[in-house]
Amino acid sequence: MQPENISEKKAERYEDIIRAAFDVFIKKGFHQTKMEEIARKAGIGKGTIYEYFPGKKELFCGMVKECMTWYFDSIRQSTEHGENFRQKLENMMDAHIKFAMHAKKLTSLMSHDFTYISRDLHMWIMQGQKKMIGLVEGILRQGIDEGMLRPIDVHLAAVMFLTSWRIFFAESVFNDNEDAELSLEKMKEKTLDILFHGIMNV
Repeated sequence: MQPENISEKKAERYEDIIRAAFDVFIKKGFHQTKMEEIARKAGIGKGTIYEYFPGKKELFCGMVKECMTWYFDSIRQSTEHGENFRQKLENMMDAHIKFAMHAKKLTSLMSHDFTYISRDLHMWIMQGQKKMIGLVEGILRQGIDEGMLRPIDVHLAAVMFLTSWRIFFAESVFNDNEDAELSLEKMKEKTLDILFHGIMNV
């Protein structure tokens, strides 16, 4: 029992550090953040943080990875529900909107301090994005099988869909749009309209 309890305690402390790091990095940015502040926020000694992370850059990357893991997991789980491909696609977009509303500041922080993201983390994020493309491809194939979509290049369509969605989200973040959630909801409806009806007036 003792090793299990110790492991559980370490896991809880790790989560406390990640949450504290998120709060401080979001508020001050990478350069202005000090490890002492994160330790104080987490309610631990500064030395304890170094038992989990060698330095500030590694902690920053650990925080980003935890947030992105939550994002990728929520997207994946959203596609497991829905009676047809359209519902699954809408569920996926709703999950993205939910994350967007919680992570606007994180996205802004990552863009400003991107140079502090390690190459390994960057590659890990790219792998996650590839998995998202695969999820959309599967949903579109289901739409073709259901007779709702004509035969298309599902990979190209998935990339176009995710790219346009990502760009619109970035605009809402950097324009500091107060109605970002409403804008993203409208974007979802417009995206689905174009997906199902195309752009030709025929």
